[in-house]
Amino acid sequence: MFPDVFTEMAVLLLLTAALGALAIRLRQPLIVAFIAVGILAGPSVFGWVSANDQVDLLAKLGITLLLFVVGLKLDLHIIRTMGLVALATGLGQVAFTSIVGFLIALSMGMSVIASTYVAVALTFSSTIIIVKLLSDKREVDSLHGRIALGFLIVQDLIVVLAMIGLNALATTSGSSASSEALEILIKGILFLIGVGLAMRYVLPWALNLFSRSQELLVLFGIAWAVALAALGAMLGFSKEVGAFVAGVSLASTPYRDVLGARLVSLRDFLLLFFFIDLGARLDLGLLGSQLMESIIFSLFVLIGNPLI
Repeated sequence: MFPDVFTEMAVLLLLTAALGALAIRLRQPLIVAFIAVGILAGPSVFGWVSANDQVDLLAKLGITLLLFVVGLKLDLHIIRTMGLVALATGLGQVAFTSIVGFLIALSMGMSVIASTYVAVALTFSSTIIIVKLLSDKREVDSLHGRIALGFLIVQDLIVVLAMIGLNALATTSGSSASSEALEILIKGILFLIGVGLAMRYVLPWALNLFSRSQELLVLFGIAWAVALAALGAMLGFSKEVGAFVAGVSLASTPYRDVLGARLVSLRDFLLLFFFIDLGARLDLGLLGSQLMESIIFSLFVLIGNPLI
């Protein structure tokens, strides 16, 4: 469609700017405009997006910086005070939504395996979209923002165990799933211990060294966020958890405000590629065949989750 990737990116950015201005005029969140760009440029409409790998890479960097900046705002004191509330709301929402969703799927005639997959899919919120909305409204530091962020992180950890269980259900034995879950737990503990040691012995020295130049300090912050995100993914967690932990590890330092302020614009620019990629991956042709089931499940999530 376009002669090179650079031209394709230029067209995507121009289209995003135009639809973003229209969204602001209509008093709609920019996220809606970004997803609309993805749908228009995706295979369902114009089919402009061919640089999927490049867009996906930029999207992952945007997600990493989003969770890193959020982690920068949450020092360990806030996490200690909100831990029990986040755990209770996270586990409560997962239990309620998965059980009721499973029963609804069964009542529609789905098999036990299919109902389980649907129940798990209904359970998990989009951490990226919710955190972006909280950041745009500057409500991450509010009480409801901290609670929402807490149970989103709990959900991200539970999804790792759920995927292990579903994979075991399809291919392996229950004992194998248990050992894999135990391995993930041990890796998680070692990961947190390693980050704690770095906070005590490495990060203070590194920050004092890199803080001699603000540009170098920002570069170190990005490198630290991407490195822990990659390490988290390698250990079996999500990149989001690793990036969030990277932010929290710097949240108690005197440099967190400088890092947060300098990274916001870069975060927002990279994050728009996540929403473009999300829209481009939507296959609108598949919606019609499952429309009624989709409406029922959507109503359940939109009504049930706020209640729980």
